[in-house]
Amino acid sequence: MVQPSGARTSRAPITGKPRNARQQLGRRSEQLAARHLVSQGYTILDTNVRFPVGEIDLIAQDGQTLCFVEVRSTTTDQFGGALASITDRKRRHLIGAAQWYLQRIKRMPPEIRFDVVAIDWRADGEPSVEVVQGAFTGDDA
Repeated sequence: MVQPSGARTSRAPITGKPRNARQQLGRRSEQLAARHLVSQGYTILDTNVRFPVGEIDLIAQDGQTLCFVEVRSTTTDQFGGALASITDRKRRHLIGAAQWYLQRIKRMPPEIRFDVVAIDWRADGEPSVEVVQGAFTGDDA
C-alpha cells in the first residue's frame, strides 16, 4: 500500500461507523465500488486520502496505471444521476489532491488516470454500478 508522507486518511476509515444516513450511503457505496474494482482487476492501494485541497475516495492500480477514483452515489435520478453530480469544482479538488499525492510518492507511475465509479441505488435495493475510466484529465482543472 502506498502511503504518501503528509497524507491524512479520514477519521472514519472505510470500515468506521458513519454518523448519519448520507455518510452511511457514502461508506456503503465506497465499499461496493472497491469490491467492484477488485473484481475488474484493480488493486486498491488506499482509501479516503485527505489533503488540504480535497479527498481522494480510492487510489487504485489498474495494470501500470495509477487511478484516482471518485465514488459518486445517488438514490434518485431526479438530478441526472450519480455521474451528473461531478461538478467542475469537484474535478478541480480531485486534481489538486492527486497533485499533492504525486508529489509525495517515491516514483512516478507510467500512467495516471481519473476514474469515476457511479452508483445509482434503486428503490428495489439493487445498485447499478458504472465505472468510467478516464472520466476527466488533469487538464480539466
